[in-house]
Amino acid sequence: MKKAIRTHRGVFTYCRARAARLAPAATLLPAAAIAAPLSIPPLHTQVSILWALGLGLAVVVFAVVALLLRLRLREALFSGEARAAELQSDNARLHRQLQSKGRELAACERELGEARDSQEKLRQEKSDLLAITGHRLRQPLDTLLGTLNLLAQNTDGETARLVDTARRQAQTALESLEEMRQMEQLETVELKMPAEQAADSLSILLVESGSHDSLRPALEERGHRVQQQNNGVDGADAALRDKFDLVLLDSTLPLMDGMETARKIRRGAGNELPIFALVTNLRPGDRERYRDQGLNGILPRPVAETQLQQLLAWAARHRRTRPAGQQRARATRLLNADTLCRQRDTLGHLPFAELLGERIANLPKKTTELTSALTGRHWLDAEQQAQAIAANAEEIGLEAAAARLRALVARLAVDGEREYCRHQRTEVLNLMRTSIQQLKAWREKNVRSEWALK
Repeated sequence: MKKAIRTHRGVFTYCRARAARLAPAATLLPAAAIAAPLSIPPLHTQVSILWALGLGLAVVVFAVVALLLRLRLREALFSGEARAAELQSDNARLHRQLQSKGRELAACERELGEARDSQEKLRQEKSDLLAITGHRLRQPLDTLLGTLNLLAQNTDGETARLVDTARRQAQTALESLEEMRQMEQLETVELKMPAEQAADSLSILLVESGSHDSLRPALEERGHRVQQQNNGVDGADAALRDKFDLVLLDSTLPLMDGMETARKIRRGAGNELPIFALVTNLRPGDRERYRDQGLNGILPRPVAETQLQQLLAWAARHRRTRPAGQQRARATRLLNADTLCRQRDTLGHLPFAELLGERIANLPKKTTELTSALTGRHWLDAEQQAQAIAANAEEIGLEAAAARLRALVARLAVDGEREYCRHQRTEVLNLMRTSIQQLKAWREKNVRSEWALK
């Protein structure tokens, strides 16, 4: 008991001593603070913690979504690169195939062009051979047959029998020549297009200088018949010699300017023939200027497909709407009757008749010599003969033939044009033959036989 009391006294003493030491510190605190009860954390502190937790969760979700998108984007990128590489490989393969096909097509076109040139050359050679052979053999055979006919009338017995045999052989030879000529005409007819195609096609004269891509392939692909010349002189002669539905000519041409060529064609062919100029670097006022010179219009180079198609459609309508009489009215103007009448009035009927007879007899022989010189590539002789024939032809009104021969002379003076002249020899021969036939017909109508026989 005493021990417990002493323990309580010791605790009490310790507490009083401890309280005495803490008394000065207690005086420093405000009374309200000492009296304030113990409380829980405020509400705004709890809200801030919730916002922080939500923001952190949103950042985590955003990071996960961004990571997924990045993975998908990388996958799509890899797939696109693989597809691009595959397409590039396919493109390279197709490019190689196109190049190979292009080379094959170009080779085929070259072979086709060479075959066409070879075929045309063979046809030209054959035509020349038939023309020259027929011309050189027909006259001697006619003379021989006439002589044999005279001998058959004045002989009898064995001689008459031999003469009759020779006459039959000469007649057979003449018939063979005629069959050869008819076969040549038959081959020419067989090369023409069928009637249903020819009805829709146009006959076009294309006169180009060669400084641009030719329109001939585009025109022939559409089924039109194209005759091409590369200078103004030949172009004008062709337009006046043959029948065309449309004339296309470059504004700048060798030997004769495009406008001068158009004026010459217009003077000879009249206003019914459509003539269009192919113009490079079109300027304001060119359309009116060309129309004033007699052309129907112009076609700018390079020629657009739509413009060319519109022009061809217009030319086809123009041909259909043209009266039939006007379509047949334009004949080939190879003979200038005014020149012949002037010569007749100047020289007198008898000298003029003698001049015509001499020219009609000699021009075929000289033309044959010219074609033979061209065939043998005797260029100097051919040039001299062409000059002489041109002078003789112009003297008796064969102005178209004279102009054609002068153009031939100009080409023969150029080394690179001589082979072209050689290929034109049959055309020259046929032109002279037709011109002389017209001259004979004119002489029968305008020169009296009694004057020629005086």
